[in-house]
Amino acid sequence: MITTTHLSRRRFLQQSTLLGASLVVPWAAGRAEEVAPPGLAVAKGGTPATNCLAAVAALGGFSRFVHPGDKVVIKANVFGIRPPEEAICTHPEMVAAAVKACREAGAAQVLVVSHDPERSFTATGTKVAVEAAGGTCDAIGERGQYREVPVPRGNLLKKELIAIAVLEADVFINMPIVKQSHEVEMSTALKNLMGVNWDRMRFHRTNLNQGIAELTGVVRHDLVIADANHVLLSGGPMGPGEVWKAGQVVAGTDPVAVDAFAARYLKRTPEGIPAVRIAHELGIGSMDLSRLRIVEVTA
Repeated sequence: MITTTHLSRRRFLQQSTLLGASLVVPWAAGRAEEVAPPGLAVAKGGTPATNCLAAVAALGGFSRFVHPGDKVVIKANVFGIRPPEEAICTHPEMVAAAVKACREAGAAQVLVVSHDPERSFTATGTKVAVEAAGGTCDAIGERGQYREVPVPRGNLLKKELIAIAVLEADVFINMPIVKQSHEVEMSTALKNLMGVNWDRMRFHRTNLNQGIAELTGVVRHDLVIADANHVLLSGGPMGPGEVWKAGQVVAGTDPVAVDAFAARYLKRTPEGIPAVRIAHELGIGSMDLSRLRIVEVTA
């Protein structure tokens, strides 16, 4: 029988070494005849907010991931000062929709973080949208907001300073935007995690793709919601560049699988995105989409 016991992130971190341990989230408690949720859900046809909600609904809804009293931390991409239509940052309306849905599921607190300047939260409209939805923002710009943890599958990385808020959250949601990057081919869920570690510039000085892949093994994801409402096709990751209004949102629980799917928006293969390939080879996640049930829904 499938149980409904909820294991908090804090308890999970106490009971495991993060060496690839996985948390099985219940889908149909006591009803084994129910079909398991899909591995990925793609929503289209709506606004950034409704696409977000529809994609997660196809996975079982926010209440599958968020329980009453939980502390939820969302990592959005809030880099820069350009409006969301230029596809540099996660659309604020989408982030706000997730914040509101988490609160409606009973979350005691929803915190949106990114190791970016405070002005980016304001300039992109993220701060206003998040606060209106019942959440708070934090630029996590102080060294004291990070704690050193081991890197389970680290070859390049051995220990890394990770945001304490992320480590101690009951639920962690990665909300990247899909965009081209001249540095690593594509910036989506994996690269978005660079905003939860302290010295991200060190990755640029060593091996950026390897660092991004190994970092993904440090942070346990509960949910990934990728913004493909506007996709930056060139000039990334900072822009400006050519923008495709794809009008879609991709949701899943495996950041590697989400990135593998997102590669198609840039007319790439998963194997052609080095960080995705490395993370797959390290066993952090899977880029083999043939093994996943993928559903498309209309918002």
